[in-house]
Amino acid sequence: MPDGYPLEGLRVLDLTSYVAGPYCTQVLADLGADVLKIERPGGGDVYRAQGPVFLGGESVSFLALNRGKRSVALDLGDGEQREALLGLVAEADVLVESFRPGTLERFGLDYPSLQESHPRLIYCSLSGFGHTGPLGRRGAYDLTMQALSGIMSITGHPGLPPAKMPIAALDFGCALYGVVGILAALHQREAGGRGQLVSSSLLETSLAWLSMHITSYLAGGEEPRPEGSRSPFFAPYEAYATADGHIAVVGTGGKNGWEAFCRALGLERLLDDPRFVTNSDRVANAETLREQVEAVMRERPSAHWVERLGRGGVEHAPVQRLPEVLGSEQVAVLGCVTSLEHPSAGEVPIVRLPISFSNASATTRVPPPALDEHAGQGFASEPLEP
Repeated sequence: MPDGYPLEGLRVLDLTSYVAGPYCTQVLADLGADVLKIERPGGGDVYRAQGPVFLGGESVSFLALNRGKRSVALDLGDGEQREALLGLVAEADVLVESFRPGTLERFGLDYPSLQESHPRLIYCSLSGFGHTGPLGRRGAYDLTMQALSGIMSITGHPGLPPAKMPIAALDFGCALYGVVGILAALHQREAGGRGQLVSSSLLETSLAWLSMHITSYLAGGEEPRPEGSRSPFFAPYEAYATADGHIAVVGTGGKNGWEAFCRALGLERLLDDPRFVTNSDRVANAETLREQVEAVMRERPSAHWVERLGRGGVEHAPVQRLPEVLGSEQVAVLGCVTSLEHPSAGEVPIVRLPISFSNASATTRVPPPALDEHAGQGFASEPLEP
């Protein structure tokens, strides 16, 4: 049987809203931390009213990002309530905030204001641009950072308008870097006894994720551009059209991978074509290669090519829609999608934390809290029960 949760006993003060901060603290809650979410009186986290989908009057957007937490409503502009918050800071191991840089300075709640009186506190700040530089005090959203960072300029298909990734990828990525930083700081505190400031931003996250493109460009490669599903580094490596859909194919990986791909499609004549001899040749002539491949693959349905490519040892996957994915046996076996019971929303579907332990539990079943549900309680000596 699992022996509890890895972060049991860790006390986290959550001063976040929207996506990046709440997901960061939800990961900590899934791992067993006691997370106390501080919200605005009256409305709370803006995602409580965000929608567009609601269950029992509860925003699914909020439910997806805030399980396993307690909620206390405090007005930072009220001196007495701010003192109550400072009392909670004294009990916390970790504070996570995602305010626009400079906001918490006005209330004496920024890291420099707290570090001397709370030397063991690990203070995690998630922002759009970091806290320094000409844009340091500017806010950002995932969409605007996808545009500003260059990601949007290389997403989508050639000749079409810029496209965004259809998920809040930078928000979630920044959240996870925040978790990594917090865990590293906790480890260092065990040795030295002191906390520290941990920070990450959407801009830094986007550049980290562009690292292969950036390094290639600065090393003399071409400026990246929209490629659709095609890779600028390998070929064949994209989604090819069939008679009834698309199949993503990794037909590279050296000479053997390329040969297996050609044989599976009955395109052995391409093996001696000087345009496709090396991976670099195929990348340079990827559009011509696509025309050759799709001229064959469009003749048969995806099921035919899945069987042929699988038999030939070629890495591939049909492009599936979300209902197909959620109905797959593999997702069911892994238990990726489960549910929890919410007092007003009823049964809420959730995606579990994608981590498993041999001797510990992960992913809390405690529902997201009602606004100010834990007023006057603060941190508790016992964990929340679902």
